[in-house]
Amino acid sequence: KTANVASGETPIRIAWTYNGLADKDKLAGNPPIDVVVPASGRFGGMYVQAISAYAPHPNAAKLWMDFLYSDQGQNLWLKGYCNPIRYDAMVKAGTVDSAAQAKLPDTAGTQLPTLDQITKASDLITKNWASQVGATVK
Repeated sequence: KTANVASGETPIRIAWTYNGLADKDKLAGNPPIDVVVPASGRFGGMYVQAISAYAPHPNAAKLWMDFLYSDQGQNLWLKGYCNPIRYDAMVKAGTVDSAAQAKLPDTAGTQLPTLDQITKASDLITKNWASQVGATVK
């Protein structure tokens, strides 16, 4: 947690880069924070967007999805220190927010899970969610 870092209770924290960079901004140098991306062993994850089959307004949800994947939406992710899924295409098209882009650390070589790994994890979560969390997955 940011408060634990600020108090000095947690001198080292392993977190996603976007959380570390946001915490650095939030604490504004008190205490000073360095966000370090390791040279090897880099692992990334992806946010997944979906529209529930039970959505009360599915067309509104579709419009939200359109926005999230638009240049404007992707640049908002970038301003939050996330690597947008459309980043390469936006660089090629010249639509990337260059100020936000300049604040990102080098994450080249980051390993992402394969579709098979994601599917297996999803199946495991769906199977065990109710018993572990106490809520039913529809």
